[in-house]
Amino acid sequence: MAHLGILTLHGMGNTSRSYAEELFDEIRHRLGEDADKIATHAVFYQNIMQENQSKYLDRVKGQLRWDDMREFMLYGFSDAASLESKKDGEESPYFQAQLRIFQGLKALYNSLSGGDRRVVIIAQSLGGQVISNYLWDARPDRAAKHGIWRDPPGFQSPEEEAFCRGRSTKRLLTTGCNIPIFCAGSDPEHITPIDELSPGFEWHNYYDKDDVLGWPLQPLSEAYAERVTGDHAINSGGFGSFTPFSHMKYWGDKDFLRPLISHIKTCF
Repeated sequence: MAHLGILTLHGMGNTSRSYAEELFDEIRHRLGEDADKIATHAVFYQNIMQENQSKYLDRVKGQLRWDDMREFMLYGFSDAASLESKKDGEESPYFQAQLRIFQGLKALYNSLSGGDRRVVIIAQSLGGQVISNYLWDARPDRAAKHGIWRDPPGFQSPEEEAFCRGRSTKRLLTTGCNIPIFCAGSDPEHITPIDELSPGFEWHNYYDKDDVLGWPLQPLSEAYAERVTGDHAINSGGFGSFTPFSHMKYWGDKDFLRPLISHIKTCF
């Protein structure tokens, strides 16, 4: 059985359940014989909001121009607004998104073998904010105000609980991350990132200078400068790297895939 889990989170916008399949196939191809050492899980949370978004689009059909751009804006930014503004209650998008992450980590825990189960988390765009919220709320030494960790579920063992709290995470890799959109307006002294999740934990953030939704994280505050191991400027997406469309191209680009595979191998 495998002993390293790969967990992915998608970004904003209309997203397919199969969004990570090409990435997982590429990882296995590049790992070769080592592919048996990993298990994968793609967290899918967009459908928590998508049904309501689609219903609204149907109601305004024919009344507006720039339909494709409006669809992108509605799916993208209402995802962010819904997840951040509706946090209370088990039916809230915030709670439900965290539940999907929890279920993904628990599935990986059951798929991995040995006492040293490890995780690499890959989060695109809004997924960086979503996983950051989850890991912040899952801190074992403080009570969460929102989400599933406000009333933690039961576990079979302390090891399973620690794993589901993210304490076995060795690498957090964010691409096109827009965490600054949510906190850059705050006093830098109060902008605090997640904890160090495990011994040797590293957080690497990849952004394209032409991607208006992807940002470096270390300049947010001294605490972020210390926690984020590196902000890496790359050209994602070939020709598209010179445009804002680079936001959608990170996971298929060699400038991200090469270090990704190196990180995975380091975590074996």
